[in-house]
This record gives sequence, C-alpha cells and structure tokens, in this order.
Amino acid sequence: MTRSRTMIGAAAALMTTTAGRSGAPHVASGFVHLPAKFAARQTQFRHFMASTSSQAAQVYAANISYDTDVQSLRNYFEQYGKLADVDLPIDRNNTTKNRGFAFLTFEDKETAAAMLRDTSSSHLIDGRKLLLSPNHPRGQRNPNRFDDGNADITGAEKKRTLYTIDDSVCPPTDEEVMRKIVTKHCKSLDKYLDNSPIAAHTKAAFSEVKKNAEEFFPDGIPKYSSSSGSSDEPGLILDSGVGTGRSSRMLGEQHPKDLIIGVDRSLSRLLKNDDATATSEDNDESFVQVVEGQPNVLLVRAELGSFWRLIIEEGWEVKSQYLLYPNPYPKPRRLKSRFYAHPIFPVLLSIGSDIIVRSNWEGYLNEFAASANIVSDYSKATPMTCVGKPILSNHLLTDGPQAVVIENEASACTLFEKKYFECGESIYELRLTKRA
Repeated sequence: MTRSRTMIGAAAALMTTTAGRSGAPHVASGFVHLPAKFAARQTQFRHFMASTSSQAAQVYAANISYDTDVQSLRNYFEQYGKLADVDLPIDRNNTTKNRGFAFLTFEDKETAAAMLRDTSSSHLIDGRKLLLSPNHPRGQRNPNRFDDGNADITGAEKKRTLYTIDDSVCPPTDEEVMRKIVTKHCKSLDKYLDNSPIAAHTKAAFSEVKKNAEEFFPDGIPKYSSSSGSSDEPGLILDSGVGTGRSSRMLGEQHPKDLIIGVDRSLSRLLKNDDATATSEDNDESFVQVVEGQPNVLLVRAELGSFWRLIIEEGWEVKSQYLLYPNPYPKPRRLKSRFYAHPIFPVLLSIGSDIIVRSNWEGYLNEFAASANIVSDYSKATPMTCVGKPILSNHLLTDGPQAVVIENEASACTLFEKKYFECGESIYELRLTKRA
C-alpha cells in the first residue's frame, strides 16, 4: 500500500507542477503534454497500477517482430479477453523499432491461464510465432507461478527433480545484454573464424567421413542450394554432440535412406557405445566408425565448430541437425559457453534445413530461439559469410519450445532423456526451420 500511495502521489505531483518550472508539463488544446522524463514516469505508473489488481495476470511475450506495434498485439490477444495494459519496450538506439518482447496484462487471471493453455493456436503475428510464458515481478524466485502454490498459471503440476533447471536456478538473461552479445558475435564472425584454426584430427576425420558419404551417395553427396530438395530424397542428417551414439543409431533406424553423422568432441564418450572399435582414448586421435548393422550411421570424433565449417566449405546440404541436450551451463557467469551466446552460433544455424534442439530447461530453449532470431534479423540487413560462402540467406522460423512426451524407456533417444523419463523430469523441444 505504501508503494501504491507513493506512486499515486508522484503522478499527482507531475500533473500539478507549476508551469514556470523548466521542463514542466503544459496544457494545450485541453491535453497535458509531458516532457520525456515525466512521460516515462507516467508510463511506469500506468504499468504498476495495471498489475496491482488481485485478479490481473501478466504474460511475457518474446520473439516479437520489430514491425509489430501495441495495437497489433492488443487486437490479437483481446480475442482471449480484456487487456488492462500492453507494454512494448522501444529500442533506445532506434526508436522506430521495439525490443522484441512485451508484457501483456490481462484483467482476469483465468483469461491469461486459458490463453497459455491454448495449444491449438500458433500465436503468429507479423510472421513471427510468439513465445509466451507467465511473467512475475523481479525478485520472485519462480516465474512459472502466479502464487506460492505448486501449480503454474495453466493449472498443471510441475514436478521438480534433482535435474530440474528453471529460472529460480538460473535467472533469464536480460534481453538487451543478449542482443549485444549475439550482435557482437555476428559482426566479428570473420575475425573469430580467422583466429580459430581447425584441429588436425577433425580434418582427418572429415576426410574419412567424406569417403564414406561418397560411397553412400553414388550420384554425389547432396549439395546446398537456397531451395532445398524433397525431404523424401536420401540426404544427410547431422547429430551434433552425440555422446555415446544412442540417438544416432535411433535416427538411423527412423531414416534408413539417409546418412546419419553423429559427432562428439569426446572420444571417451564415443568409446562407451557397444560397437566401439578404437584401441585408445587419445582425444587427438582421428575416429570414424560405421555402426555395425547400420551402414547409414557414422560416429565421428571431431570438434563441432570445425566440423560445421568443413561442411559449409564442401557445400553439403544437411536435411536436419539435432542438438539433443547440449550442455546448458546453468550459471550466469557461463552464459557465453552456451551455444546461443557463443561466437560459433551463426555457423551452427547455417547447418540444416531444420534444427531440432531438446533440453529439460525450457528457459534455455527460449533464449536459443530469441538468439536465433537476432542472428536471422542481422543476416537480412548484413549478409554473413563462412569460408568465403554466404550463410543464413533464408528466413528462419521458430516453433516451440513444446513439451515432449516419452512413451517408455526404450524410446528415449539419449541417456539423458532416459534418465529424465525415469525420474519424471519435463522435456522440451525447439524446432528452427529455414524457408526461402
């Protein structure tokens, strides 16, 4: 109550400031005109009052197009119920663009809950599929709750396990901080690649993979073009960060016409699979193995960033790239170790007409999608290259993250997924699709 009275008093003071003061509001044609600093404070007051209603609920919307305005958001979301307020922050450096996210305050909590439960709608506005989640005031530990109960806004019980990572474990990255990091990596991509030589063992492994691919595709390895071929045609599928190779073997069974290339940087992990044939665990050693009984599955020891660059250099067309349970580095100080905040991220996004990412941390996938859109928007305005070839020339569409249901232990595609299934940990999937 004290804060509310203070805010009301501040707003009243603004309206009664004497006209003789420098920068004071003045009345013209029946309207009160406020200087910028007063207008910002008035906006803050308006958002505060809209969110203090006991029945109101605020929803955070991300992945918003820079072309979207407040009225477009209001027109779309009021199909669900009355909005008390729409806060669409504007970019400080370019006042003609929004910052890609908004806060929607619904007058009724149940309306917000029903909207978040609605899985039939893709929430597509101006060509962008919005990412929606409940929003909470800063300082509240669990942003998935509107109260202190065990249920989230949708009414679903969220089981916490030993492996659960949410915003109470690692808070979301500030939108502006993320934009600066990703944009900087886009601008300095050439410099980063010039200063990152490709390891000898990765070059040797790639040469061996190329020989196997030439045998698998007698008519030639599929080459990249801005308009990818039919998904029914035999092609390449890349399984990045494959661990022991369980997911690659499952993909090989699901896609018998395609060549599955499972890559991991750790030879010791690859040697844990049942078909491993290497005689040492030297991580400087080249390792390429055709899985026994599955001639369409290769397991490869290589540095991922270098392997992606070699694929681009060869001009290979990759149908799909899988990133299943990448290391989330769930501490703010390790942010730049995550794929989506690493300098190699634009190169990662260049591999695969479809990119499928899974994690038990929904926030990781939300930030992955947001970073991907930052890169996509940057590449439209400033074309990027890798090894002298243009990358990311197609439009990038995001879908998810969506909850994934594992039917049984045998259908778990990785050991992580098997472990999560056994303890009831939630699993999420994000899909990125390129369109000409």
